[in-house]
Amino acid sequence: MKKRSFTYWILTAFAFASSIQIGIASPAENEAKPLKAGYHEIKAKKAGLLLKNHKDLIVLDIRTEKEYVAGHIAKAKHVDFYESDFKSRLEKLDRKTPYLVHCASGGRSGRSLEIFRDLGFTRVYHMNDGFKGWMKEKLPSKKG
Repeated sequence: MKKRSFTYWILTAFAFASSIQIGIASPAENEAKPLKAGYHEIKAKKAGLLLKNHKDLIVLDIRTEKEYVAGHIAKAKHVDFYESDFKSRLEKLDRKTPYLVHCASGGRSGRSLEIFRDLGFTRVYHMNDGFKGWMKEKLPSKKG
């Protein structure tokens, strides 16, 4: 009986020590992972998490002025896809900065990805459900 009890306590201690080691080695769930190079299709919910964890991620709202004023993601830069200077305005941006690009529902922003590629942008996150997806997820926005 004593041998069995001793073995039980040894195994219990080992299991406890192993769980502590695993906990230390594992990254925290909400720890920010570096933003990867390339072009990424994401939904609004994931975009919200990326913005929360990556202060260097710049939001490019490519909807019309009227759409933007009606509501937009805080700190979003507005660059209207339909304006004749759209491409030249993108040319002025840093190609290595990570960008989150969106429109209302993903159509315009999806078409804009070819321009981003042609200009040599290296880290672009396309919120393919657009601002409508952002609002559906009840994520924060502002007017004006």
